[in-house]
Amino acid sequence: MKVAIQFEIYDKIKEMLYNHQLVAGQKVIYTDLAKALKTSVSPVIIALKRLEASNLVTYIPNKGYFIADITEKQGRELYQARQALEMFILPDIIKNISAEKIGAIENKFKRLQVSDPRDLFLHDAQFHLSLIEFGENDFIYNLLSGIFEQLCLKYRPQYLSEQRAKLALKEHHDIIVALKKRDLKEAKKAVTRHIEFGLRNIVDRLSMSQYGGICSISTQARRTGTVSRSASGR
Repeated sequence: MKVAIQFEIYDKIKEMLYNHQLVAGQKVIYTDLAKALKTSVSPVIIALKRLEASNLVTYIPNKGYFIADITEKQGRELYQARQALEMFILPDIIKNISAEKIGAIENKFKRLQVSDPRDLFLHDAQFHLSLIEFGENDFIYNLLSGIFEQLCLKYRPQYLSEQRAKLALKEHHDIIVALKKRDLKEAKKAVTRHIEFGLRNIVDRLSMSQYGGICSISTQARRTGTVSRSASGR
């Protein structure tokens, strides 16, 4: 089997996760997924094993693979790890980033119009990684990239309210202002506030979901019939 095919199938399944063609709690039927991706079962199984190592799918003996959902504990751990890493690298970002680069990042993200909540998660990841790149620490960059990938792929649109989306964009502006001033204390305060508010939003929405306050995507799909057989695993 060509290694390139394995990577291609792995990336395609992640794309299906991002687009919610595969939803949390859903059982993965190898043959259906292979048919949808126009490949054989073998590269699908290899891709699922890689996704399991990334905590994006769960394997239950004698039952098979299921699409993983984010738990409150995982949400807290991801945001706590993110905060620790971003706080650590922030002094190097301020030291290395030029006023011109700050302006370029500000202009790039200021022009973006975010209407889909999923896009805001991606926007947030791109914004922070574009800054973290100036920390000039590849190891930390890759760790944070992995954290953002977990959040983006396990994220559900219900987890983000319109009000939270607007506040997040304002918080990005506050971070940029602090960086322009080369004020480490203010920058740490702005980043901490942004991450803590994001964590609080996720935890609150997960709690609502747990007690039935938010209808799950899989439930909506069953009601509307919008998930195809190959995506639903039936």
